Amino acid sequence: MNPLLQALVIAERIYVDTSDRKIICGTFNQIVLKTTPAERTVNNPDGSKTKKLLAGHDPGCPWFYLSLTDVIPGTVLTLQMMNVSKNKEMFNLSVTIDEADRLSTVEIVLPLPPTMSFAKEPGTLSFDVLCNGEIIGSHRLLVKAAPSDHQTPPTE
Repeated sequence: MNPLLQALVIAERIYVDTSDRKIICGTFNQIVLKTTPAERTVNNPDGSKTKKLLAGHDPGCPWFYLSLTDVIPGTVLTLQMMNVSKNKEMFNLSVTIDEADRLSTVEIVLPLPPTMSFAKEPGTLSFDVLCNGEIIGSHRLLVKAAPSDHQTPPTE
C-alpha cells in the first residue's frame, strides 16, 4: 500500500524553525528564461565589487516539500524530475523513511539542484513522487521563453 501524498510544493526557500515548523516562501509553477539576466553591482567589505543577479530572475536552488501520511517504516520514495516535453529524466533521488507512524504526518524538505541546470530551454518539467513504481504525486513546472525586450511597434 502506498502512502497518501498530502502536499507537494516547489519553493524558492523553505525554512525550518526551532519547533520544526516549515515556513515555505516563494512557491512557483513557472520560470521565465531571461537571455540577459538583470545584474547589479555590489560593494564588498574589502572594497572590491561583484555583480549579482537581481532577485526574481532565477530562483537559484529551489526546495522540495512533501507531506505524507499512512507511511510505514521502510517506505522508499523516488523523487524524479522529468522533462515532459522531451520525455527525458533530468534527475532522481531515493528517500527511505525508516521512522514512521501510519497515523502521523511525515514531512520531507529537500534542496533541489540549481534551477538553471535543468531549466535551460522552454518546455514542461514534472517533479514526480513515486512509491513502488507508481506516481503518487506530481508538480508541473512550465519553463517559458522571455518576451522580447525590444518589441517592434505595430504597423498600421
